[in-house]
Amino acid sequence: MSEQVASESVPQRHLIVRAALRTDVGLVRSENQDFGACTTAQEELESHPGGRLLIVADGMGGHRGGATASRLAAETVKAQFLGSETTDIPTALRESLLRANARIFSEAQANPELRGMGTTTSVLAVRGEHGWLAHVGDSRIYLVRNGQIEQLTDDHSLVATMVREGLLTSAEAETHPRRNVLQRSMGVAEDVEVDLRGPIELQPGDTFILCSDGLHGLVKEPELKEIAAKPIEVAADEFLRKALERGAPDNVTVIVARVEEDDGSEPTLIERLDETQPLLALNEADKDTQKLVAVTPAEAVESPALRVVEEAKKGAKASPFVWLVLAIVVAAGAAGAWYYLTNH
Repeated sequence: MSEQVASESVPQRHLIVRAALRTDVGLVRSENQDFGACTTAQEELESHPGGRLLIVADGMGGHRGGATASRLAAETVKAQFLGSETTDIPTALRESLLRANARIFSEAQANPELRGMGTTTSVLAVRGEHGWLAHVGDSRIYLVRNGQIEQLTDDHSLVATMVREGLLTSAEAETHPRRNVLQRSMGVAEDVEVDLRGPIELQPGDTFILCSDGLHGLVKEPELKEIAAKPIEVAADEFLRKALERGAPDNVTVIVARVEEDDGSEPTLIERLDETQPLLALNEADKDTQKLVAVTPAEAVESPALRVVEEAKKGAKASPFVWLVLAIVVAAGAAGAWYYLTNH
């Protein structure tokens, strides 16, 4: 009896996950076709499967297409997961991604402007002391634990397959002309194969990095591991800064999430989520997709991440072509003014 009482008196360990999200259009692209999303504490408490959900999607498909596909993926996965009738996380994840794939494909077929759009989708679900992954495409999920980093997802790209088959080295793959060709993505066909992994037993201090190729294409594992050791907000800002300093030719999105032991100082599932996801300007033709646009919290407007972005972009130099166009416009305006004055 005394042994039983002693056993029952041992406090149960409760783990919580905190996350910081950053995303930016980069220095070359004209629009952000990435999309990141996290569930809130209130959403998690009301969902059937429960737990935290983190999502990164990287869209493709021309004007409107890529941005629409990534939004549809993230929003549909999140809504489907939260509304799932099952408590089995892998089943809920798989059904959520399949539903998102069907919705993207259906929207593309119904709207000629969206024809051919698609997106990557990488999802981490955490409940209790375990984590599960669902993945399609070449966005990535890393785990940093005890000073070591591991890529938990497989890239569904042509060069990644060639590396796995021994046809290319990892170094050759980084500069291969077809390194961006995907063999599997969401929304380009009626059906899609979803990679599932888990449960992964979690430990306090585990840090997950979810990111699009706009980050992992520029910042490699040694640096990812080093930066991930910092506080999550600092790490997320640093990842974005590194990508921008290196030219950021693609959109950049990253979620840094850390597993911590709940010390009772605040309720489980409470997090500080800093979202700096910029919104695309909507014209009249985009009104039908307005409900898919995420709202940026007001407190994020002056966040360190936004200051990092603005500072980096102020340092970017305009191309000679831009200066030439500006010179022509100024000259034309001056000539027009002279003609008007001399003839009136």
